[in-house]
Amino acid sequence: MGKGEETKSMILDKAVQVASVQGLQGLTIGSLADELGMSKSGLFAKFASKENLQIEVLRVGSELFRRNVVYPALKTKPGLARLKTAFQMWLTWAHTDSLPGGCLFLSSSSEFDDRPGIVRDHLKKTQISWQKTLKQFVQDAKDTLELDSSINVDKMVQEIWGLILSFHFYNRLLEDKNAEKKAKQSFNELIKRNQYEDSWD
Repeated sequence: MGKGEETKSMILDKAVQVASVQGLQGLTIGSLADELGMSKSGLFAKFASKENLQIEVLRVGSELFRRNVVYPALKTKPGLARLKTAFQMWLTWAHTDSLPGGCLFLSSSSEFDDRPGIVRDHLKKTQISWQKTLKQFVQDAKDTLELDSSINVDKMVQEIWGLILSFHFYNRLLEDKNAEKKAKQSFNELIKRNQYEDSWD
């Protein structure tokens, strides 16, 4: 990696931290320049626009998510073990030092759900990609006969997503110290409801 790329990587690492706290809309070339002690013109030369900066932040955030959630899950056996690992890592990934304000995608989704444009399009693409991966994890658990063959994969993924959204609400806004424990309990109950009876512990 050349010096220019190293500098850009350092800038984006800081931008992800800022965006996790202030949101993508709160992230501007000017505010980021102030955070880094750099010139606004120097940063503008690297990104050209606020939208390009926001998309680059989402790209880096996506890689963080893959490293902290997707890759650990893929190292486990296909089926319930992989699905459970994905859920656990999804609960904990936003506690990394890179995300002092929590889940970048959760805050970005609420900011851009009604804002048409290239940033929303990119954000939507990243979330659909993760949704497809999670659907495959559920399907794998059906194929290994650990989940009932009659379950609706889309519905189950939506229910899992709902547990994550609820966890973030209770954990960050309400500061409920038991939020993660309750999310895990709800997830385990969801799994048990959808298992074959003869596969229950």
